[in-house]
Amino acid sequence: MARTVDLPSPDEQKSNAGPLFQWFKIYIHGMKTAFASRMAYRGDFFMSMFIMMVVELFGPLVTLLIYHNGASFPGWERHEVLLLQGVFLLSRGIAFPFFMGMVWNTISRVQEGTYDLLLIKPRSILQMSIITAFDSEDLGKLIGGILLFIYALKSVPSLPLVNWASFLLLFIFSLITMFAFGLFMSGLGIVWIGNYRIYDIFMSVMDFGLYPRSIFNKLFQTIITWVIPISLLGSFPASALLGKQITGVLGAMLCSIFFLLVGLWFFHRMVRNYTSAGG
Repeated sequence: MARTVDLPSPDEQKSNAGPLFQWFKIYIHGMKTAFASRMAYRGDFFMSMFIMMVVELFGPLVTLLIYHNGASFPGWERHEVLLLQGVFLLSRGIAFPFFMGMVWNTISRVQEGTYDLLLIKPRSILQMSIITAFDSEDLGKLIGGILLFIYALKSVPSLPLVNWASFLLLFIFSLITMFAFGLFMSGLGIVWIGNYRIYDIFMSVMDFGLYPRSIFNKLFQTIITWVIPISLLGSFPASALLGKQITGVLGAMLCSIFFLLVGLWFFHRMVRNYTSAGG
């Protein structure tokens, strides 16, 4: 359900130095509003977070069953696959509560005819779409990702700092890719009114990031690297952290940046085409 966030007063905004600091303060204000709204029903909130965490850990559970029955992913030990999936869940756990909610926010507001309320705010429409869409329940995804990542790391030998530096760089690109996905889905939500299948399609495509890139054929590897950089969501960051040899990572990073730029253009193009409609 769409929420209304009251922005700080103009005097409060002017008193802070720098637009980035102002944006961050407004975003924190939106988070507080979201938490205050959910805390009205605390039992439901914590139960929802727990369910989110359990659902996220279903994929790794299947991986454990695969290895327990003697099968495996070629070139990947059990703890390495779990680490990859932990990275993937960490990326999703950051993206979904903090900015991916703009997809549901946009779709529901356009359908209800309340998207106009964001357009008249003294901030960019993209900022308002993110600020008003913080989803506290999805923090369960982040908790699940952290737990799995820590669990998998216990079975991994001490890693050099260069591996961690490469991992952090690629992990940032995984978040960039997730944000680009969000922009495309939000843009489609403006013109494809009330169709939540957009979200389902995205989730189905994104789930390929749960598995090592090497298990797919060459054509599909090319697609998830240089067409839709899904490999950046888990496989590439995990491989960098583990010190595995990886190819095509630079192309995937460039594809991610291009994906982001096109996503920004597409989102704002769809906003310009928006005509107020409800129902």
